[in-house]
Amino acid sequence: MIEPVNTRLGLDGKIALVTSGTHGLGLAIASKLCDNGAHVIITTSGDDVDLERARLVLTGRPGSVTVAQFDVQDELSVRRLLDRVKQERGQLDMFVHHAESPDLTPLLNIVEPLAKSLQDGGRVVIAAYTATPVYGVIRTLALELAWYRVAVNAVVTQVVDNGPMNIDPGLVDRLAIKSPSGRVTLPEDIADAVSLLCTDEAAWIQGQVITVDGGLGLLERWGEPR
Repeated sequence: MIEPVNTRLGLDGKIALVTSGTHGLGLAIASKLCDNGAHVIITTSGDDVDLERARLVLTGRPGSVTVAQFDVQDELSVRRLLDRVKQERGQLDMFVHHAESPDLTPLLNIVEPLAKSLQDGGRVVIAAYTATPVYGVIRTLALELAWYRVAVNAVVTQVVDNGPMNIDPGLVDRLAIKSPSGRVTLPEDIADAVSLLCTDEAAWIQGQVITVDGGLGLLERWGEPR
C-alpha cells in the first residue's frame, strides 16, 4: 500500500516574524506559513486599515498568529520586538521582510539582534520586486549571518497580479499574454518560494536572489521583446 504524501513543509511549531504581514505579499506569506503550522507574528503600523481583514484571513489555519507594532527603520523598536519574541517564544526561526520600500539598508543595522534572536539554523528571507536593489544587501547579510548558521536569501518578481487591487490591470493582462506560463505571478507564488526557503532542506541555499516569475524574464534574457 502506498502511503499518502505529506504535503506539509515541516514548519509546525516554528516561530516566524513577517514584516508588513497584513496585506499583499506579506499576508500571502503569513498565510502560507500558518497553513504549515507555524506561529506567525505579523507586524503592522498604528493606522493599518488592513489589520482586521488580515486577522480574518489568518483565523482557523493550522498555525497561529499574533500582531506586533514594528518599524524596520527604528533600530531600537526592532531590538525591543526581537527581545520580546525571544522572551515570550524562546526562539525565532524565520524573519521574513516584506519589502515595501526599495531602501533595504535598515536591515544592515539589525544584524546583531537578528543573530541573537534567530534559532541556530534560522532563516532570513526578503520578498521584493526586481526594482528593489536586493543583491548588495543580501550578500552582506548572508556573509554576516552565515557564521550563526542563518541562511539569508531573497525572492523577487517583476510584477504581481493582485486581482481587483491591480494598479494597472492593462499591464498585467499584457504581461500575462506574453508570459511563457500564461499568467503573471500571484502573491501565493512568492509565498510558496519563501516557505520552501524556510524548510530544513533549504539550509545550504545561502545569499541567493531567486526570481519567481513563471519564466517571464526569460524573454528579455533571450532577446525576445515583451
